[in-house]
Amino acid sequence: MTRTRLFVLTLAAAGLALLLWGRTHRPAAALPDGLVLGPETWEQARGLLPAGILERYQRGEYRNPVLDLTAPGLMRLELPPDLRAATERNRGRFQLDPAGSIVAVATGAPVPFIEGLPFPDVAPTDPAAGTKIVWNYFYAQWYRGNSRFLSHLVMLGRGGVERQLVSDARMRLLDGAPEARGQANPNALTQQTLAIVVAPADLAGTVSLAWRYRDTAPDSVWTYVPGLRRTRQINPLNRSDGFLGSDISLDDGPFFDAKPETFTFRLVGRRDELVLVDPFSLRGEAEVVPAPGGGWRSVWKDAPAIGADDPAWTGVPWAPVSAALAIRPMWVVEGRPRDPNYLYGRLELHFDAETYGGAWVLKYDRANALIGTYQISQGAFYEMTDGTWIPTGGIAVQISENRLYDRATVVRFPPRNPNHPADYRVPFDPDLFTPDALVRLGK
Repeated sequence: MTRTRLFVLTLAAAGLALLLWGRTHRPAAALPDGLVLGPETWEQARGLLPAGILERYQRGEYRNPVLDLTAPGLMRLELPPDLRAATERNRGRFQLDPAGSIVAVATGAPVPFIEGLPFPDVAPTDPAAGTKIVWNYFYAQWYRGNSRFLSHLVMLGRGGVERQLVSDARMRLLDGAPEARGQANPNALTQQTLAIVVAPADLAGTVSLAWRYRDTAPDSVWTYVPGLRRTRQINPLNRSDGFLGSDISLDDGPFFDAKPETFTFRLVGRRDELVLVDPFSLRGEAEVVPAPGGGWRSVWKDAPAIGADDPAWTGVPWAPVSAALAIRPMWVVEGRPRDPNYLYGRLELHFDAETYGGAWVLKYDRANALIGTYQISQGAFYEMTDGTWIPTGGIAVQISENRLYDRATVVRFPPRNPNHPADYRVPFDPDLFTPDALVRLGK
């Protein structure tokens, strides 16, 4: 090949990459700090919010102020320094196998433990970019370590609160978290999740346990049912169904919690978008106390989390009234389930391109109609006195919206209660996460 022809081909390839970038990325719009997005101003956010979310502002069902993240005095949305350093060390070390699992470049074999994001560089033209972004999201989540949250799952319709569940959930990490390195892991797991239903009385004492394996094996899931007084292993393939009648599924989790190998992913593009953020967190107003037995506990602010908390609110009851909106660079990834019986035909996942935190999930049926959304807020990481970092703030937004039935389920936490678990970096006894423990923990 002549040098001239090689030069022309190189220019053509560069031009194609720029063309693809131009189609999928738009510069950040200059929305003024403090602008309240609502029916009078919604057009200023055209192209900066998913269509299903923007219409909430157009109708006055949501109203949130814009927060300029470049303003003086605000904390930054960025990964902690130790996570950034670990990510840099991973450059060129990992790749994907045909199933979408992570393997070592040097050996082609699975890796027993990864610290940091496995793919520091994601090229928009890489056919595997979507899957790599999803894996980066998981390792950004796992970095946070063991967690325990006593969560109120509030089910709402247009008339307000209809039902409320209380769940005590613990997640034990065996990958991604710095403190997980070197832990005994005889079953080659990445995580274990234990959830105990505390209320209402008709469901109290129900316990579920899930193990996620490092390889492509499906999760193992057990449930203790109080009415039977027995532990039963159940089918792990129904993770898209609502949890105990709510509109939040196991695959929703903190944003997206399906096993990556059960989906195929495609990068739609990268663009700047408005996302929900925690203004208390970014102003440095988070309150954190030591958790009993170790770790750190967030104490939530005494502020209305959703519209139902504010008697004067006129929008939908599940609106995130104390959150703000901020411009962030985002990856948009399409996920299609491999299981033909999965509840949704495809998901559109919006990830922060710098922190890999989640913002929006759009859920479509097989006729490509939007039937649900999942909305998550972001906050800053804070350094604790022991040198660890945790994400914390004053509010938490987790809204799963069912557009077919015009209702939603919201994860809500009681305000100003230092005795209410909202904990990270928690030490756990491994025996707590065994099927034998479910009978003892159940009602």
